[in-house]
Amino acid sequence: MNDLELKNYITMLRARMSFAEKLYGIRMNYLPLVVEDEIIILDKNDGKIKRLRDKKPLSESELKAFLPKIRENIEKGIVDLYLTMNFQCIHGPGE
Repeated sequence: MNDLELKNYITMLRARMSFAEKLYGIRMNYLPLVVEDEIIILDKNDGKIKRLRDKKPLSESELKAFLPKIRENIEKGIVDLYLTMNFQCIHGPGE
């Protein structure tokens, strides 16, 4: 996954978060990208990648350090799993 593909994927994730918010009525401001010692999140509102504990955008050097793990989680489908885990208690229409 190159940088352009990553940017496009991040844009798509933000759109999916907004869609799910409208469809299910659940506010989602953050989506985990890396859940290890540090929890790294995507902020839906500004599209920046941040550290959860202080919600400040990562510096260029910090982002470069986390990019391999973010890419790995995207390619393995882990980020999509984190997105869908937000809906485990929601039932479809009529249920």
